[in-house]
Amino acid sequence: MNGGKFNIEHIECEGFVCGFQNVEDFRIAFKKEFKHIVAFHATNLSDEELISIQTEGLKIASKELLEKKAKHRFVVHQSEELTKEIEKDISDWFSTEDLHENKFYTKNEINFGLLKDGLFENYHYLLFGAESLLPVADYLRKRYYKSFRRILVNSGLHYMIEVLIPVIKTDDIWIDNIYDYFTDGCPEVNLVYYSNLSYKNIVNIERVDRPIDRQKLILI
Repeated sequence: MNGGKFNIEHIECEGFVCGFQNVEDFRIAFKKEFKHIVAFHATNLSDEELISIQTEGLKIASKELLEKKAKHRFVVHQSEELTKEIEKDISDWFSTEDLHENKFYTKNEINFGLLKDGLFENYHYLLFGAESLLPVADYLRKRYYKSFRRILVNSGLHYMIEVLIPVIKTDDIWIDNIYDYFTDGCPEVNLVYYSNLSYKNIVNIERVDRPIDRQKLILI
């Protein structure tokens, strides 16, 4: 079926899911039938980050990677003196892991959606990119009295990345989520991946327009 690729929007894939009476039988059959799941990653990327993804693939959000991204993004168009101050503040912020500050809640994972349109609706991924950079932006705003969320948005462009997720490396909870979407009316179909994803698994990288900030998230 579809060359071993599960695309949730294809009618034959929907028919496959709905042919099972319970999630256990579905899960077993799904793993036998499909090798890959079509999924989407919405994000904001600088030119440097885009080239990295094109050549190296998508990487899990490690603490080190997030710190590098923060320094790369938040020192745009700053003076040399201010750049050093901001970089130090970022290093200090990343030096500890405080759960009360909601730090690193996407650490060691990559987040995908199986419904492309849903990622346009939940537009904050496209607008900002890595969610774990938002607490850093808010921390810097309190120190420098300027919107680092806006700096984050303006320092990159907006992309929708279509990928093929290996079923063999997908946790059961995300396969079960597919069944729940069709049988229980689950509104979203997400997939969290806990490994780096090779550039060979990237089908398409599409630049899209900046989403309208309907919820005024930039101003928070």
